[in-house]
Amino acid sequence: MLSNAEIRTTVEQAFRPLRCVAEIWDYDQKLRFKVFDDDRAVIEVPRLVLRDLRETDNLTSVLVQARSEVEDKGFDLERLAL
Repeated sequence: MLSNAEIRTTVEQAFRPLRCVAEIWDYDQKLRFKVFDDDRAVIEVPRLVLRDLRETDNLTSVLVQARSEVEDKGFDLERLAL
């Protein structure tokens, strides 16, 4: 089971070389994140339940889908390593 800090770090690193800002909120129950190209938001994921992301497979699935959206917008991302 992943900790909140591990989930946040993994999400923020998953979109390199773009910048990702992840925030844990709602009394440590939810996660939201935005991926930026310079100062422009590329995608925003506004609400994920942290308990659903504690298993690596679930977190990977969310990140693969979000990365696909970013890549569909023409951005090249580094290989995802979890």
